[in-house]
Amino acid sequence: MSTTRPRKPTVHASASLLAGSPRRVTGHIEVENRGAEELVVRAVEVAGAGIVPVVSTVAPGDSARVRVRLRLDPHTPPGRREVEVVVGDARTTAVVEIAEHPRVRISPPAVAVRGAPGATVTARIVVANLGNVTVPLDRLGAVTLDEDGGVCRSLEGALRAEGERGVQAVLDEAVRRIAGTRVDRLRVRAVDPAPVEPGETRAVDLELHLPPDMSAGRTYAGMLRLVGASLLIQVTAEGAAAEESGAPAPAQAASRPRAKRTSTTRRAT
Repeated sequence: MSTTRPRKPTVHASASLLAGSPRRVTGHIEVENRGAEELVVRAVEVAGAGIVPVVSTVAPGDSARVRVRLRLDPHTPPGRREVEVVVGDARTTAVVEIAEHPRVRISPPAVAVRGAPGATVTARIVVANLGNVTVPLDRLGAVTLDEDGGVCRSLEGALRAEGERGVQAVLDEAVRRIAGTRVDRLRVRAVDPAPVEPGETRAVDLELHLPPDMSAGRTYAGMLRLVGASLLIQVTAEGAAAEESGAPAPAQAASRPRAKRTSTTRRAT
């Protein structure tokens, strides 16, 4: 009766910490070649990540640090966990630490609404949670609005009004007029404030509380930030067109028909 001795493993491996965001987990695996021939490492197998391609050559009796990069499911929850790593005929364990990776897509990227100053209007967007943590909707906050064309109009008006008095007078007047275009912030609230879970895509209705000090007939714009994503909000205040901020509109002179030019012929005396 013959017995076969178990073959000694020719590879010894030990893993260090593998860490990063789900799509970019990196680290090193120490590989020792205990065989008599050169070892070419082309792949390692990591539990939960499958076959991971690598490129490393280890001489007999030598060791090398093999760099590993894992691409996990983007919704993999953050935290630490142990995984099995297989290199050739060697097995070891590694600690994988997944970092929080908030990522959101908002569509459409911009909404336009109309309403009277101080009114509450609604807008619908779609929020897709592409990351690995929940996206809260209960603290959307407020948006700073800028009047479209307000700065240019203020500078133009300041030049017309104070251009003959010098640069400083123009600048002072321009600052006063620009300050007059500022309005209170737009307050935003989600009708359903339940968080959006990783991998979830959901329609979200927003309540927009318009500033009461908007000038009717003017358009304002601002950016709502949500976990790194941006939503452009444009608001047109309904009502009669407002006069230029900071200065009354010049009175329009009544048009009168031009008098016909008459030619007179001086009679010779």
